[in-house]
Amino acid sequence: MLAWSPILIQRIEIHALGFVLRKLQLNRHRAQEVAMHTHPYSQLILYLAGEGNQHIRQGVVEARGGDLFIIPPNVPHGFSNSGQSRPLCLVLDYRTQKKRTRAVHRRLPQHTLGELHSLLAQVPTKGRPRLSDYPAIIAVIARLLEPKFELAAPQTAPRSLFDRVKARLRETNSLGEVAKEAGYARDALSRRLKRDHGLGLRGVRDLVRLEAAQSALKSRMQVAEAASHAGFDDPNYFARWFRRRTGMTPSRWKDKA
Repeated sequence: MLAWSPILIQRIEIHALGFVLRKLQLNRHRAQEVAMHTHPYSQLILYLAGEGNQHIRQGVVEARGGDLFIIPPNVPHGFSNSGQSRPLCLVLDYRTQKKRTRAVHRRLPQHTLGELHSLLAQVPTKGRPRLSDYPAIIAVIARLLEPKFELAAPQTAPRSLFDRVKARLRETNSLGEVAKEAGYARDALSRRLKRDHGLGLRGVRDLVRLEAAQSALKSRMQVAEAASHAGFDDPNYFARWFRRRTGMTPSRWKDKA
């Protein structure tokens, strides 16, 4: 059985300027570890969410959302679990004329990570990509492999729709109310958020609730108090909901926090 659950797999042959993309894949880790192994091609691993220990040769890096690793051909690497949140990783397998022997680790700024989420939302999860899908795929590659894209953050960016919705959902559970205040019909707002950030309106609310619940549990609140703090009236339903998203009961997560 695979140590990860593939969410998106695109076997793509893109040839450009000595660069060949073999595969683009999103993986959700489901095993405690991935044994050390090598590939005859280069591999890029970007942690989009979650956390874990990225092993490269004899070294170990504590990785979380935003950490990017470029691993040259035939360099041993693996993974081990380090926390409660299983990582979601973007993986690119590729070949290039540039002969790289040293692995690279860098951390992407938040604005670049946000751009990547938006671009990945445009890549189909099934079937062969159409010609119209390739600009988003190529843009993903450029932002990951050309560091110049990371240097300039927007100078003055207004608070994004995603941030405004997330902040409002910390104050109310009413999706209709949040959509109305944002100037959208509820379904239209959900589609916009899904397109730009990979999460619909309910998904954003779940994210806000999970962050609130984990914060409450870390502060040593009882499970029933954490449930109420996260906007749940029924602690039993909250416990089932929490376990589906973290793989642990609230009590066990609290003990490990």
